[in-house]
Amino acid sequence: MKRAVRIAGWFVLLAAMPLAVPAAELEPGVNQAGVIKFPTALNQPTTNTAHLAVELTDVKKPELHLYDVRYGFQHGAFQLIADLNYAIEPVREFDYAELKAKLQVLSLDEYRSYVAVGLLGRGVQDARERKARIDDRPASLFLISTFELFPSVDWGGLLLNFYLDNRFATFGFKTQLYQGIQLVGEWEHLVSTEREDKNNGRAGFSFETMQNFYFQLLWTDQGKHVLVQIGAGF
Repeated sequence: MKRAVRIAGWFVLLAAMPLAVPAAELEPGVNQAGVIKFPTALNQPTTNTAHLAVELTDVKKPELHLYDVRYGFQHGAFQLIADLNYAIEPVREFDYAELKAKLQVLSLDEYRSYVAVGLLGRGVQDARERKARIDDRPASLFLISTFELFPSVDWGGLLLNFYLDNRFATFGFKTQLYQGIQLVGEWEHLVSTEREDKNNGRAGFSFETMQNFYFQLLWTDQGKHVLVQIGAGF
C-alpha cells in the first residue's frame, strides 16, 4: 500500500511539472503508438519500428542488463507488436515473450480521441513456469483508450492512455516540455496475481528527432533503477 501511494505521489509531481514551463501542443513522433512499455490506441507512423531497453543498475561502472526488445509492424489501422521481456527481480533473466495484434476501431481526430482493441499471446521457455511468470494466462483480449486534453492555453496538450488486459491495468501520460522533449509516465497494476508487489511505475523524459529515432531516459520503481530505451522507425 505504501509503495502504491509513493508511486502515485511522484506521478502527480511529474504531471504537475509542465505547469512550471510554457508547453506546446504534443508533437507527433515515431513512438506515438506507445508510451513506455504499453501501446496506445494511435497508429504507428512508420511501417516498422525496433526498440531496445536496458536497465542501468550502476551509473558509475556502468552495469547494463537487458530489459525489453520490441518489434512493431503497421499496416493501415492494424499493428503487430512482438516483445521479449526480461526480469529485473529477483534474478535478471528472460521472463516471457508477448505478441499483440492491435486494431484501431475508433478515430475521432477532431476530439483527439482513439480506441483500439486486440488479442495477445504470451509464452515462456518452460511450460512449468507459466504460473510464476505469466500467472498461467497465455492469451487475452485487450482494450486501449487514448485521448489528448488541453487543460490550459499555457500548458498545451496532455495525452492520457488507458490499457487493460487479463493481467495488467495501466495508465500512461505524455506532455510536451520543449521541442523534441516530452515528459512521459506509466503506472501498471497486476490484476491477476497473488503477489504482494502488484504495482510498478516508470517515468522520465523522451527525446525524439526528425530522423525517426527516439531515446527515453526513465526511472523505474521496480528495483529503483534507471532505464534507457532506444527506438527507431523505418
